[in-house]
Amino acid sequence: MSVKTRMTDLLFGVQIICTFWAGISQFWKMLTTTQGVSISWLVFWEAFLIINVVLAVKAHQNKPSRVTLQIVMSYVAWTIMITADLAILILKSVDGWDQKDTTTFILAGAGIIGTLLIGHWRYNLGLADPMVRGYLAVFFKAIPQLVLAYKISMEGGDGIAFGGVFAGHITILTRLGQLWFSIREAGWDRNRIGSAISEIANEASWVIVTIIWLL
Repeated sequence: MSVKTRMTDLLFGVQIICTFWAGISQFWKMLTTTQGVSISWLVFWEAFLIINVVLAVKAHQNKPSRVTLQIVMSYVAWTIMITADLAILILKSVDGWDQKDTTTFILAGAGIIGTLLIGHWRYNLGLADPMVRGYLAVFFKAIPQLVLAYKISMEGGDGIAFGGVFAGHITILTRLGQLWFSIREAGWDRNRIGSAISEIANEASWVIVTIIWLL
């Protein structure tokens, strides 16, 4: 087994461990309190994961490899965890869908629709295009997380689990590390640019959530 394969397997293992750590700790926390947790945040996250599971499965079917299988497994693991978290949030949430969720829906929804329309009508690009997916991630993940930060600042964030916050950073930074190694090896292309847009926006917005949560 090559060094590259061992490193890829190690990073995949870290991803899986942190995925279940984040998901289970958030689930456990929300059994007690959901303060500061936004339904729309998890809804958009879930939708983004489902899209990526479908695309990852198609990519693996077209050109099977160890890496593509790991990508599929990573997205499936996250989908299972977020589905469970969303279910318990809906059951335990006192406020349900509120004005901040509506704000998230309007802002993120407008961005998603705009990205898809511009990508299709101006550039003839679909969901499978990495640049489209990169910009979609900004609206599926970054915008809901920024509104989540605002909600925490207004209402408190006792419902946000430490494991969810910390493991979230580890998984994002791990993916950025994988991307960095990939860029060093093969340079920039549309896939890597799209991934960079997605993960940098994800991490930047999650840093803001973390700072607000800690205050």
